[in-house]
Amino acid sequence: MPISSVRSHSLRRGVALLSLVLWGAGTSCMPGRESVDDEFETTGPVGDEEKSPGSLTVTPGNTIITVSGVPQTVSFRCMSSKLGDVTSLASWTISDSSVGTMSKGKLMVQPTLMKGGAYKVYASLRGATASVPVLIKLIAPDELDPSAPADAKDWFSGSSGGPAPDLVYPFDQTLMAANVLQLAIQWRAGSGQSVFRVSVVGDTYERSFYVGNSICPSNQCTYRIDDKLWSAVGHSAQGQDIQLTVSGSSGRGAVFGTSNPVKVSFAPEDIKGGLYYFSPTIRGIKRVPLGASKPVDFISNGDETGCAGCHAVSRDGKKVAVEFGSGQTRTGSTVVDGINPKLRAFPLTPSIPWNFAWFNSGGDKLITNWTGTLKVRDAKSGAVLETVQPAQIGGLGLGAMPEWSPDNKWLAFVRYTRASQYDFELTDSGDIVVMPYNGGAFGPAVTVVAAKIGSEVHFWPSWSPDSKWLVFNTQNCTGSCQQYNAVQTRLRLVKAIDDVGQPVSGGAPIDLLAGTHQPNSSNNWPKFAPFLQNNRFAFIVYSARYRYGFAGGSQPQLFMFGLDLEKARAGGQDPSFQPIWLPFQETNTGNHSAIWTTDVACASDSQCPGEFRCIANMCVPRIG
Repeated sequence: MPISSVRSHSLRRGVALLSLVLWGAGTSCMPGRESVDDEFETTGPVGDEEKSPGSLTVTPGNTIITVSGVPQTVSFRCMSSKLGDVTSLASWTISDSSVGTMSKGKLMVQPTLMKGGAYKVYASLRGATASVPVLIKLIAPDELDPSAPADAKDWFSGSSGGPAPDLVYPFDQTLMAANVLQLAIQWRAGSGQSVFRVSVVGDTYERSFYVGNSICPSNQCTYRIDDKLWSAVGHSAQGQDIQLTVSGSSGRGAVFGTSNPVKVSFAPEDIKGGLYYFSPTIRGIKRVPLGASKPVDFISNGDETGCAGCHAVSRDGKKVAVEFGSGQTRTGSTVVDGINPKLRAFPLTPSIPWNFAWFNSGGDKLITNWTGTLKVRDAKSGAVLETVQPAQIGGLGLGAMPEWSPDNKWLAFVRYTRASQYDFELTDSGDIVVMPYNGGAFGPAVTVVAAKIGSEVHFWPSWSPDSKWLVFNTQNCTGSCQQYNAVQTRLRLVKAIDDVGQPVSGGAPIDLLAGTHQPNSSNNWPKFAPFLQNNRFAFIVYSARYRYGFAGGSQPQLFMFGLDLEKARAGGQDPSFQPIWLPFQETNTGNHSAIWTTDVACASDSQCPGEFRCIANMCVPRIG
């Protein structure tokens, strides 16, 4: 089911080039015409002003408005079950005040409107409220890139049927967030084409961008849409879909060709939070709030220990658990301050090592592992609070890569089925298991996905925000295998906890074919974002080394894809969308292990990217 199904089907009926107001009684009028306004000026019966209005009804039931440089005025009526027509008595509002102003049932939309979208008009009277949906489609002015000739539009006055450009990025069937910008559209030009039209068409937004061939070295074209314009596209289409096409022409009036359309869906909301990820370039950790154009260095060169890579971050970003040194060197691990990483909760010592760690949702405890032993530690002192016993784990009694569920009730980890001395090398086996945790009382591990000895290793489990699903890696593995930057991998999803809170043993994993995009390309380190949208849509970040358009392929880079959990709940369908490359990265370095947080901590604006400022010790977007 496409994301557009979230919207009522009735909102999609009757979308036309002209704005049409659909009245419940079958009468219609054109927005902007005032011929019927007088009948809406009536007032309810005179009487006791405290009298209850009963229930309210607003008409028309569905309104579609097209804005294309002309002001629009649309009238609504409010009927009370007890007082009759109360249009003039009711208080009127619209769900987004930037759309226009309302007075006595009239919505006035200015021609300077910057975005369309799906909204609601509300009428309220003496505690009673009613609403109706309003769909506004913005037909925005053409955008002429400096690379294009002044008469670029005339190059598409001929007939279609010429060579079709090949639109290669973004991928078809992606789910994007409106606040992730820096979109570079890429295509291969058709033979002889020198002027191009990029078209964005959806139920709530339409615009054409004209560009020239100076952006097309060797016929490989890359056009970066201005961030403000792309933000207008995304915020107009939240919860809906758009289609991207590229047309190419060789001359004024010539036959032009048009690419196959690429469908882009937008999440219902902006994506929130930040990412902390390992960068081999600085041998440390970078961090970035989602929506920023560049990351900020958090730890470089392991703060003089040589490396700081494996890390975990508290949900609020205020604490970061870090392994210093690398591998089995036993330099030590500690918890550092989320604002100043030089402030360590306890000193580095070889007696407190871990390769992997994860905070509980309160940030006061850690589940850690070292050479297969799982321990719960105090986040302030590093002291061991509980140790998971081998008999509780089962098998060889060894586990790695633990992650606490957001509700604190479960641990997910990889259970060894063959001995290993290093938590990154699980030889040729590994089960995905979950273990109940009740305030320090562990229960026996339950096998969610069993390994296939000698052929499949499962690892990197990560919990969904509702603590029910796990995303994980499956690696095609024979012989001795290692999981750091593993190559023969794909991403999968499995129901780990059922709807009554019980573990699901031996569940059937769903292959995330779209989200993986290209398997066996070092598709690793998947992590859920900490938020669900509409109790349905989630995002996952991971690293991989495949090409996106004309770039990438040599170094692992961070990608993000959306997940429709309604499809996963229904079963039998791949719930993932195609990924997008996260555009804040350096393209010449490998990036790994992105951990998602609700916030990025800071003490001053200088600790945030330029589009953000520090307020209440959190990086937040600048307004305007």
